[in-house]
Amino acid sequence: MSRLALITGSTGAVVDAVAGELRGGGWEVRHVPVGADGMLHLGVDTRGVEAVVHVGLRSPRALDERSRAEAEAGAARAAGRLAREAGVRRFVHLSTVAVYGAPRNLPCREGELKAPRTAAERIRWRAEQASWAEFRRGAPLVVLRPAIPYGPTLRGGPLRALSFVTLFNDRRRRVPIVRRGPVAHVVHLEDVAHSVRHVLEHGDDADVVGRAFNVADDAPLPLGEHLAAALEALGYQPGRFLPTLPRLTRAFLWLVRNVPDRILLDRLNARLGSAWGRLARRAGIAPEILPRVDREAMHWMTADHYYDTSRLASLGWRPRYPISTEAIPATVRALVEAGALPRPSEAGAG
Repeated sequence: MSRLALITGSTGAVVDAVAGELRGGGWEVRHVPVGADGMLHLGVDTRGVEAVVHVGLRSPRALDERSRAEAEAGAARAAGRLAREAGVRRFVHLSTVAVYGAPRNLPCREGELKAPRTAAERIRWRAEQASWAEFRRGAPLVVLRPAIPYGPTLRGGPLRALSFVTLFNDRRRRVPIVRRGPVAHVVHLEDVAHSVRHVLEHGDDADVVGRAFNVADDAPLPLGEHLAAALEALGYQPGRFLPTLPRLTRAFLWLVRNVPDRILLDRLNARLGSAWGRLARRAGIAPEILPRVDREAMHWMTADHYYDTSRLASLGWRPRYPISTEAIPATVRALVEAGALPRPSEAGAG
């Protein structure tokens, strides 16, 4: 008889990856969607449920921070309450390493101070805190904090940089990149799903319940190495090296912090979106991977962000994609085949 898991949260690539991983392990999976108000739309039979996995609510960016935080925390709270009432063995909350903000010690461990810097990071921390509150009421919580995810079904994340390159490269084959840049940890989406299944199936409750785990690959690498691997897969060649200019980046970050989004970032991103839409029409691709400047990306470009994953490794978990630069090319090729990025001949011609 198959084991039954409920997945709560917004539909998308993460839900699909987790559901696919669990089904591959013999689980029966049912999805419980969450409304924009954070309420679960519980139209499924919960009898015999062994696990609840909360992947989070994607609240609209147009809402103010307080409303988004209340909705996303409400969704986590509802998932935890469902887990308690159904008497499940495990309640997994899929959070993010962004809750730490800028790591004070490297590699960053799970017990580090949580000091989110931006609205998006604060919202995710509020949601995680709601799940911890449910743990104190009896929910068998396990928190997973993945690093920045990438994968062939995602339309955001670090590979969004390729849309900027395509948009501004003007069909030149050689692209200037940073020599090194800040060191960042990433994780393949399949490994995120793999970590969910691993903690669900781990035999000893004491090892996982009431604990948080960082999830990342084995090799945090400089930004320049990630970018070079992605560019080569898209048909470009890394050109001359650019200075990282951390002072300039911090100055721009100060501007981003102090100027309201509606005046700076919203207008900039609207222009980028329009330009990308025109390029996508010319190239015959879907305009899904929008170039976008956001506060989180600027923060990640000003400092190293990498994490201690030994706690999860002590449970026997190992990433299937341990080195991102070996996996990124396949991800880029899959995005090209899916029509989300131009083919190399279109991107790097000239």
